[in-house]
Amino acid sequence: MLVVSGGDGSLIRYAEQCWQYDMPMLGVHVGRVGFLSECTEEEFAFALERIKSGSYTLDKRTMLTCSINGGEKAHCLNDVLVFKHSFSGVAQMELSIDNQSVGTIFGDGIVVATPTGSTAYSLSAGGPIVADGLEAILVTPICPHTLHMRPIVASMNALVRIEVIGNGVVAVDGERIAEVETGDSIELGRSDRTVSFVRFGKQDLFDRIQKKLR
Repeated sequence: MLVVSGGDGSLIRYAEQCWQYDMPMLGVHVGRVGFLSECTEEEFAFALERIKSGSYTLDKRTMLTCSINGGEKAHCLNDVLVFKHSFSGVAQMELSIDNQSVGTIFGDGIVVATPTGSTAYSLSAGGPIVADGLEAILVTPICPHTLHMRPIVASMNALVRIEVIGNGVVAVDGERIAEVETGDSIELGRSDRTVSFVRFGKQDLFDRIQKKLR
């Protein structure tokens, strides 16, 4: 397994390597939030003993793909952000899910998140929390200027398409990957990749939220 010492950002950055080498990940929290981590530095020695004795489980997490204009797919564990290009002004984006038009979003952008990412940027933007055991794609408008456009919970197998009108940027798990403009289409859906985290007991999602995100 891969042991990652740091915060949540560190764990997300190594998701690709874990999938590539088919290894679970143990997060050792030395950052600020540590929502995805399983132990602290002080608990690490005890964690190793539990691993050697086989006293752990694997928490498998689904990922998303993101492609622009049908190009190469990027994979993400947390979320994909489509955001306006400049600090001022309003982004305009056409949103559809499974080829059904949802409408036009005027605002700062859209964040499309996995269940893992439901407690990250999507939550800060007013999106829902996905309870344990559910698979879904969350589509959360960021500071929308229209009252009818609210967060959407779609099937994990849905195809989400965002068409930009104007200029914008696309970031996958916090890493900026492209600039987009009028006519560009961003497609998002379930990835065939998964990432597994080492767990030493059943997690209480809502207790963790109260402790980590208060």
